[in-house]
Amino acid sequence: MKLIELRDQMLRVLSEAQELRPQKSEWIGEELEWVIYEREVMLKAINAVRLQRGRPSVTIEEVKRMEGCAKGHVDYSRKFALYSTELALELHA
Repeated sequence: MKLIELRDQMLRVLSEAQELRPQKSEWIGEELEWVIYEREVMLKAINAVRLQRGRPSVTIEEVKRMEGCAKGHVDYSRKFALYSTELALELHA
């Protein structure tokens, strides 16, 4: 799968998860439930690609660190999807 196609797929996965935000509005510790949920969804998507490529899984901590790079951007969703793609393909340091 090409980089742009995978990024678009990751964006679709994230967008579908974001549609559930109104239903996931509880605080869990210091974070909203939807924040945790979206990270977990992206973790599964990233690791599915890595598994197909014969690569080891990444951890939720790696996704959390990478997602932190997208925070504050106007195009947060696109950045999160792009960084997820890079992590899936081992292009993200």
